[in-house]
Amino acid sequence: MKKMLLCLVILLTGCLGSGPTPSITISGAVYQQDTAVPVVNAKITIETGSRSYHSESGLDGSFAITLRSSHTLLRITVEHPGYKPLTDKIHVNPSELEFLVLELTPKTPGQTLVAGRIDYALPKLSSTAGVYAASAFPAETNIKAASADLTEIIVEPYIFSEATAAAIASALQAKSYRLYHNAELLVLEKPWDTAIEIFVEAARNHPLVRQADINFSIVASAKAALAPMSSTFDNHSQWNFQAIYMNYAWQQIHNRNSDRRIRIAVLDTLIDIEHPDLNQILNLDDAYNVVKQNQHVGDNRSRAFSHGTHVAGIIAAAVDFHHSIEIIPIVVFDENDRGKISDLIAGIEKALELDVDIINISLGIDSLTNPYSHSLYKTIQKAADRGILMTASAGNYGNLIFPAKYSEVMAVGASTIHYQIADYSAASGVEVFAPGGELYGHKIYSTNLRGGYAYAYGTSMAAPHAAGAAALIKLGTPNITNYEIEQLLWETGTVLNFADPDQRLINAYAAITRTPIANAVISFREKESLVEYKAYPEHNRYFYQFLPPGSYLVSAHIDTDRNQFVNSGDWYYQQEITVEADQHINNLEIRLEVYP
Repeated sequence: MKKMLLCLVILLTGCLGSGPTPSITISGAVYQQDTAVPVVNAKITIETGSRSYHSESGLDGSFAITLRSSHTLLRITVEHPGYKPLTDKIHVNPSELEFLVLELTPKTPGQTLVAGRIDYALPKLSSTAGVYAASAFPAETNIKAASADLTEIIVEPYIFSEATAAAIASALQAKSYRLYHNAELLVLEKPWDTAIEIFVEAARNHPLVRQADINFSIVASAKAALAPMSSTFDNHSQWNFQAIYMNYAWQQIHNRNSDRRIRIAVLDTLIDIEHPDLNQILNLDDAYNVVKQNQHVGDNRSRAFSHGTHVAGIIAAAVDFHHSIEIIPIVVFDENDRGKISDLIAGIEKALELDVDIINISLGIDSLTNPYSHSLYKTIQKAADRGILMTASAGNYGNLIFPAKYSEVMAVGASTIHYQIADYSAASGVEVFAPGGELYGHKIYSTNLRGGYAYAYGTSMAAPHAAGAAALIKLGTPNITNYEIEQLLWETGTVLNFADPDQRLINAYAAITRTPIANAVISFREKESLVEYKAYPEHNRYFYQFLPPGSYLVSAHIDTDRNQFVNSGDWYYQQEITVEADQHINNLEIRLEVYP
């Protein structure tokens, strides 16, 4: 007999029977009959009048549905391929605050549920090779740009010209103005006795102005610890590349050539253009300094750390210095590592002009007024429509920043050597992660000024890992779109925490070989009868199968070379389990490793 304990959580915006239609949240959990085993990915439908509302049970069996209804009697249906459907009526009682528990009966009585999660294995990382703890270099350099008073606005005129700029500046009594010819924007500095809000509003009301926005500062933030000048850049032994299976990816692309070069624009600070590990991959003919509006991108000053050099080095190492891939430096910060949104916009416009494939943006701004009508967003949309993949740092202070916050941009959060989301990294709203290092522990090793090297941490370091992986994907599939690359990196990513299976660490090898977990076949072969049962991963990497009692060889396989055999380079897993009557297994963990 079907059992259902009727329990509801009801949140009302009005009173039942009068006033506005109340908002009701019905929550609960779905379990296998007479057990505490959750039924995962069950489809729950609630019908009220002519309307239907839907949800799905999570990995713990829980669900929640918010609906609006003036009815007190609702119809609920629960469906799952492995269980008999359940349909019943529930009565909404506003005086009760309870929890709905639903029990489903298996379609195959007498068999035992075997269920769990499948994912890629987490590589065992060397804690010493190519990396040092933060304490090894106690003198750290904070390169976060200093906050500046808001004194400038970005103006997009209807007709861009020197004469128009002068006329607008004069009418608004601007202290000064400068033009960004490639972006067809001008920047005005406000009079000293005028508030920035009043100044920007006056600009918006000017008949020659299409749009005006405050010119906020952009920030590239990271902390660095200097490495000895005698250090070498051995990317093959660095933990960050091992963590994302980059060493296997390099084997795949070693002999690949593209019909054209894959061009990666790095929007960042000045860099060391003479660094021996960079000069072979930098394209200085197309390099551009947005701030100076010339081609001077080299950083020759006597200072401790170069953010742009470090970021460029990560990309160069990630692509294994492949001869078909080039990095184009586009400088959007001045010599003091300070930049404005206008510089970022002009930098993206320059990348568009250069017809690049990928733009890495290891910088951002916490918030924007009217972000989706801002000039920055228009430029971002233009780049996305052109098919350019944009990778951007998600943010170092817990909140997702712009431009990573735009859906057209791949936001990249930071992970640690312990396969955790870094405590400083933005996480909410972020689905793609890459190694970014940690404050007290292992950082990211990369190139620095004067031919040297440095350790740094931050989402600034995570984004270039994704840019490099994207370049390797495009190297093998030149016609792949920017959206397809982002989706592929997510589909082939390793789940960091199954409490949130959508947050994933990039897996370069799985992405390049196009072997997502969805392609896995899970086999349960009974050792005596040799009868074989098969299961397949669901969207959140959960799997299940009902089995008769017995001893089983469990194997899982993703056929990388698609030859229907288990070969070197395939993803594979194998172990033996014993299935006993009514002893349900719901926590079997399958971790696929690269078959040797």
